[in-house]
Amino acid sequence: MERLSQPRGVLAAARKPESKTLPLQRGLLRITGDTLEGPRETDSFDVVSGPGGDVGVVLLDLKTRHPQPAELSQALLRKAASGFAERTPLHAIMLDLVRALFEFAGTELRATLMRCSAAEARAEITTAGMPPVACVLPGGTITMHAVSSPPLTSTTTTPPPVEILPLVWGSTWLVVSDGFTAGSDQPEVVRRLAQDLELGKNGLTLSGQTPDALYDLLASRVSESGRFARDDATLVLVGADPNARFPSGFPAEKTPESGIKQR
Repeated sequence: MERLSQPRGVLAAARKPESKTLPLQRGLLRITGDTLEGPRETDSFDVVSGPGGDVGVVLLDLKTRHPQPAELSQALLRKAASGFAERTPLHAIMLDLVRALFEFAGTELRATLMRCSAAEARAEITTAGMPPVACVLPGGTITMHAVSSPPLTSTTTTPPPVEILPLVWGSTWLVVSDGFTAGSDQPEVVRRLAQDLELGKNGLTLSGQTPDALYDLLASRVSESGRFARDDATLVLVGADPNARFPSGFPAEKTPESGIKQR
């Protein structure tokens, strides 16, 4: 598919800074993602390496009257990312985001927070106003996670619930903004997207690809209903690959038989 550089209301993909360092490999976890930009900048995301081998995913979708929405979005993103780096509970990170909105009346923030711990083999997920998170298991079964909750505003008093789940090896997690679901937060829309992407078969491979390598696939799946003509569309994949092999970190040593032995 040829990249489209004309009217971003049709399709455009100016690379976001968050995408430039992906894919991230952290132990047996692989994470990649990208934002396909609409004419109105709404989405920001980050992947954070936390203590103890944790990996955090932050996806924000901002609607605001602030004159510098990009600056506000990045400030909120940094606040959430710092919470992951400090291993702050997810519900507390949500409340930190609410407090950051106090001086921005009328601002609405949709958010997905996900923390994966390979050491504890578990995932934690919470969403506010976002589509649910899909988990595609090794056999192809798709499960949907995170209770539907309203977007965050300066008047939010209760954080959305946090769901704690086992991190199943061989699974792929799909995190999206509503630019990929035509504005819907219904589980079946996300389920169909996971099926269209064939994550049961290709999820672990896709989670190790660069955003540039994913572009054609993601662009072909973006809804043409008109939602994307207004907003960004962001997709993040997290693969839990039990067969991933990374350098041991130990120096190689020579042996008479093969010449080189990996310690």
